[in-house]
Amino acid sequence: MSTSSQNESGSTVDARLAELERKVASLEGAAVDPASPTTDDSGTHADDDTFWALNGLLDHAGHEGGVVYTGHTIPPGAEAPVSWQMGLPSAAINDLNFAEAAPALAALGHPVRLELLQAIYEGTTTVARLGDDDRFGTTGQIYHHIHALAGAGWLENSRRGHWRVPGQKIIPLLTLILIGTH
Repeated sequence: MSTSSQNESGSTVDARLAELERKVASLEGAAVDPASPTTDDSGTHADDDTFWALNGLLDHAGHEGGVVYTGHTIPPGAEAPVSWQMGLPSAAINDLNFAEAAPALAALGHPVRLELLQAIYEGTTTVARLGDDDRFGTTGQIYHHIHALAGAGWLENSRRGHWRVPGQKIIPLLTLILIGTH
C-alpha cells in the first residue's frame, strides 16, 4: 500500500472515529441512568413528556423491562400510514444470538446501498430511474446493490421492475437510520 493510500485511509479512519466519538458523547448526554427511578414515591411517572415511550414500556412489561421500537409514519408518496411495533422482554433478549443479525446489518453497510434505499423509500422505484442518478453507478452496480438489499429483506420487487421497501421493514429501517444519525 502506498504512503498516500495509507494517509487517505488513515484520515478516513480518523474522521470516522471522530464522528463515532461525537455520536457516543451525544448518546451519553441523552442516556437514561438505569439506576435512577422513572417513577416518584407515589407510583406516578416522572417527566412523562420526555419518557412517555419508556413509561409505556414499564407499564406494560413491569420492572424487568425489555426493548421496544415502534413507529407510525406516512412514507413519501404512500396513500396510507405504516404502523409497526416490535418488542421483546429482557429475558428473551438475553437469549438472542447477535451474530444472526449480521446479514441484515451487513447489507446496510455500504453508503450507496443506503442512498438507494432512501431513493426507493422516497419513490424512485425502477433501476432505470435510479440509473439517472450518478451517485448509484452503472446499471450493473445498481442491480448488485439491489440484490444484496433484497437478499437481506430490505427490498422487495413489488411488480416487474419496481422495487420497494417492504412495509414491515420501513420502521426498522428508519429506526436504524435514527440510531446512526443521532
